[in-house]
Amino acid sequence: MRSLATALFLLTAAPAWGQAFEAALLGGFATPGGLDPQAAGITKLRLDGGFTWGASAGWHFSPRLGAEVSWTRQESALSIGTARGQAEMFEVDLDQLQASLVWRFGRAQARLRPFVSAGLGAAFLSGPDLEGETKLALNLGAGLQWLPARRFGARLQARYAPTFLNDSGSDYCDPFGFCQSWLHQLELTGGVVVRF
Repeated sequence: MRSLATALFLLTAAPAWGQAFEAALLGGFATPGGLDPQAAGITKLRLDGGFTWGASAGWHFSPRLGAEVSWTRQESALSIGTARGQAEMFEVDLDQLQASLVWRFGRAQARLRPFVSAGLGAAFLSGPDLEGETKLALNLGAGLQWLPARRFGARLQARYAPTFLNDSGSDYCDPFGFCQSWLHQLELTGGVVVRF
């Protein structure tokens, strides 16, 4: 009898659950990550900015609070500059997998809902002929979600996404450490939202 009652509860609650899940496809731009030059004669050292894309999936526990998992990818390069000019040293792919808490403002039925988010995860750095590395990544974000229909909408967000490189005190700086403590970047993305 208890199993039947549980099954009936789950079936009647399914429509409410359906509105709690959201998925988004995102695309945008990641700003260059400026790095502190560590050698004499080097005037500029940075991880180039560029197109970034990804996806997210979230579950909202209440009309305001939710949790989200996101993945983003940026194809970039490490650029170096001297008084004579600048050049690209090597290509870098930066993938980030993060878990975040999301707080939405406004009424649950509102079409426009601002939100803030914060979370942590991992950044995966890789490049041709280089051994990949995994680093700690954080994020702080804010944005606006527009839901003109019950199941579809759009989302814009700005997210500060620093990566902890932890190589500033090392005698040997590996290619993805860049002899730095942190890599600081800002992501500006937008995309479509689907509610299930």
